[in-house]
This record gives sequence, structure tokens and C-alpha cells, in this order.
Amino acid sequence: MSTSLPFGMDEDDLDLELPVLPPQQSAAPPDCPFCGEPMTFIDAEWGCADCNGELIGPETG
Repeated sequence: MSTSLPFGMDEDDLDLELPVLPPQQSAAPPDCPFCGEPMTFIDAEWGCADCNGELIGPETG
């Protein structure tokens, strides 16, 4: 048994496939329709943290 490989990985299965990552946003962020400030990318969507206050963000339960 080889200790250099991760658990459950066969020596014949050394061809790893990594997932294709989505392209990153390279354009300027859109302006908020309410306050006119640039929005930020929050939880995979554009959002204005100033207009939404502390209520924007991932739910923590």
C-alpha cells in the first residue's frame, strides 16, 4: 500500500480532472438603481450593500 496517494486512489488512476471554473466578472459593476453607487457581487448576484444594509448576505440559520 502506497502512502503517497490520497485514500481510495488507485495507482492506475493518476489522471485527475479538475472542474472548469466559470469566467470571472471583468466588466465594471452596474450602478445601483436607487442610490447610483456601484454595486458589489454578493452571493453570485449584483447587490447594493448600502441600500440593503445588514440584511444582505448568506443565511446563517
